[in-house]
Amino acid sequence: MQKLKHSLFLHEGLLLKLVGFSSLLVLATLLTFSLLLGHILKELMEEQIGQRALAISKTISLMPEIITLVEEKDPHARLATLILELQKSIDARFIVIGDHNTTRLTHPTPELIGEKMVGDDNEKALQQGLYYTSKATGSLGPSIRGKSPIFGKNGNIIGVVSVGYLQESVRVIIAQRHQQFLIYLYGAMFLTLCVTFLLSRKIKHSLLGYEPKEISRLFLEKEAILNAVKEAIIATNKKGEITLCNNVAKNDFHWDENTKYPPQGLQKFLLTCKEMKDVIIDINGVDYICNLSPMNHKNKTIGMVASCRKKEEIDALVWELTRVKQYSERLREKKHEFSNLLHLISGHIQIGEYDKAIALIAEDHLPDEKIIEPFQNLIHDPVVASIFIGKYYFAFDKGVKINLDENSSIEAMISPAISKHLLTLLGNIINNAIDAAALSEAKKVTLFATDIGNDLIFEVEDSGLGIDERVCEKIFEKGFSTKGELHSGYGLYFVKSTLELLGGFISFGKGNYGTIVSIHIPKGNPL
Repeated sequence: MQKLKHSLFLHEGLLLKLVGFSSLLVLATLLTFSLLLGHILKELMEEQIGQRALAISKTISLMPEIITLVEEKDPHARLATLILELQKSIDARFIVIGDHNTTRLTHPTPELIGEKMVGDDNEKALQQGLYYTSKATGSLGPSIRGKSPIFGKNGNIIGVVSVGYLQESVRVIIAQRHQQFLIYLYGAMFLTLCVTFLLSRKIKHSLLGYEPKEISRLFLEKEAILNAVKEAIIATNKKGEITLCNNVAKNDFHWDENTKYPPQGLQKFLLTCKEMKDVIIDINGVDYICNLSPMNHKNKTIGMVASCRKKEEIDALVWELTRVKQYSERLREKKHEFSNLLHLISGHIQIGEYDKAIALIAEDHLPDEKIIEPFQNLIHDPVVASIFIGKYYFAFDKGVKINLDENSSIEAMISPAISKHLLTLLGNIINNAIDAAALSEAKKVTLFATDIGNDLIFEVEDSGLGIDERVCEKIFEKGFSTKGELHSGYGLYFVKSTLELLGGFISFGKGNYGTIVSIHIPKGNPL
């Protein structure tokens, strides 16, 4: 699959598009530059050659010997010989000297000497005495010429010197120069394509082999997935700045588009760049169970990802799943008990013992409400009292009797910062005590609570067989349970995590008739 994807990328993907686009761009640039360069080079070369022709013609027009021969009309034809020797030392195509009537005194073609100069471009030199360049078509063809007037000894204009280069020769020179430039340009094009290819491969590697359309789809899928989960998802860079978050995180933490950093309670964990599982973090006064994982690329950590879920939601879910399993098992037990009761009632009816049958049907199986009065009289905090009473009925349903120590006393309301954790703490400990007591003959659990002093103290004593010393070190591990598949193994793990958050501790010991578990919580709010 990877090879196929790689092949598609090379032949139909981003690489081909980039190379094709770069080739067209470079080709268009080269064509435009070539045309522009040809035009500029043509003008520069023509101007340079024209100035050269003008300089030569001016030099010849100022030579005393040339001036003398022109004034004398060159009676012995020495002028042609002299000019021929000069032309051998320069690269001009022709040097033509004419008198004030434009009659040729010299010419590369001897037969044309004595005839009129052609091109109609001598007036400025003969009439105005100007030095200039021109383009005209003469007897040798189109040429670039340098024109200089010849002044006699008395200051009058007695002739003109025309030095020229054929335009065909100029075009050959321009083509040669143009070709040299094009070689460099084509080399640059080839180098550009090589760089483009390497850049495309680099981009492919950076995009992990995905096409732009695939990346766009992945982005949309990522947004949909992030906003579909119930956890608050946050991604940060190494500096702790938020790079990504879903709507749950924005709503839970009250963020807007200008929020740059996560809450302080969470940020200090993210900056560690260490993986953490199911850690309890107080974020803006609410406990969250968070999983933090570093983002690694090429063996380097480039950021962190955190998923956070409110602890109360996790607790409720765990409790619900645990209770469902326990209630399912309890229903099986009740089914057998009720079936036996029906059989007993049926037997009484069949033998005519109707009074006994009616007594069995009318028998009250609920505890006496007067028994729970001590919970209300000694425990004045409604949360603790409600938990104790609720567990009393729960234990009664399992055949276990819960007693409240008469020395218990909770006089003041417990701080909300602590009170919100009591269901997790007391609920798990009392449930474990009930399960242990249910397996004993006494089937008894004793509760004790006091707020005297600087700590809140809760003690739960059961009539069970105690804790096996071999598992004492494991009972706080997440997922560890000695009760079988019907229990999650999260109860004591949550108890320990919560106590660490509150600055408290838990201890186990031998009670009067079983195991006693003690919980100590500082009254001062540690959060």
